[in-house]
Amino acid sequence: MKLQNTLIITFITLILINFNVNADTLSNKITACNTAVNNNDVVAALKYADEILKQQTTNRDGLLCKGRALGLQGNYSEALSVLEQAQKQSTDSFDQIITYILIGNLHKQNQKNTEAIASYEKSLKICETTTNEKFARINHNLMGETHVQNKDLNAALTSYLAGSKLANNDNERADSFERLAVTYKALGQFDSAIEYQLKSVQMQRIAGTLDDYAEANLALGQIYTLAKDYPNAEKTLSKLVQFSKDNGGAYYEAKANFYLAQTKSASGDKGSAKVLLADARNVAKGIGASDLVTEIDEVEKKLGN
Repeated sequence: MKLQNTLIITFITLILINFNVNADTLSNKITACNTAVNNNDVVAALKYADEILKQQTTNRDGLLCKGRALGLQGNYSEALSVLEQAQKQSTDSFDQIITYILIGNLHKQNQKNTEAIASYEKSLKICETTTNEKFARINHNLMGETHVQNKDLNAALTSYLAGSKLANNDNERADSFERLAVTYKALGQFDSAIEYQLKSVQMQRIAGTLDDYAEANLALGQIYTLAKDYPNAEKTLSKLVQFSKDNGGAYYEAKANFYLAQTKSASGDKGSAKVLLADARNVAKGIGASDLVTEIDEVEKKLGN
């Protein structure tokens, strides 16, 4: 009996070890597959996905990864089919939320705006049922992006406003306010755009990186310029120039001077604009920002002699 018990225990142990090794191998392949997708390495992603699905034909993570990889490959119909298979394997509410988002993203990437909105709405409904505010906000923002893609800016505003009410921290609020500012700017509603971009600047000052704060101020300066509020545009951009110098941000010093030059030009002061463009070019060349140098050169050509 002791020998029999020993053999049974040994057999069970071997099964468990084999199971854990397989599980670990599967987990590693899923991680590798998702990493490959995130790095836009379609060939590697499909290789890992096929290995996962060979091991478990209905593995949800494998199906999701394969669907995303096929989407990157431009294979819309097959990607959709695989993601829909993954949806059938999504029994948990959170899994369903994520899968519907990924299906929506595939539709959006392929200009299937109506289908994208429908998928995001399915995800949103589950979020509301399960009180998942984080992903409800994400769905609202994705729907907003889809409406923008569909050139329905008023619908985008509705989605972004709904998303902003669910922002849970200063970073999320900064993101929501910026989305609203960009949309109001596109609609030519500059007062509202300025209002929300000012809020975004404030949130980035509190919680964002120095780069985030600088980008928010650049956007604010641009909106002031479009609104023909040149004094506030110059004040915002001049402060950013000094802020960039104080914090060792040569790139944003150059870019702020570049935007300030455009503000001066818009207000009719072409002489000051040319001086600022020269300053911006010198700094940009000094740090090897060739793309910015090209932009500066193009604007200078438009100014003429």
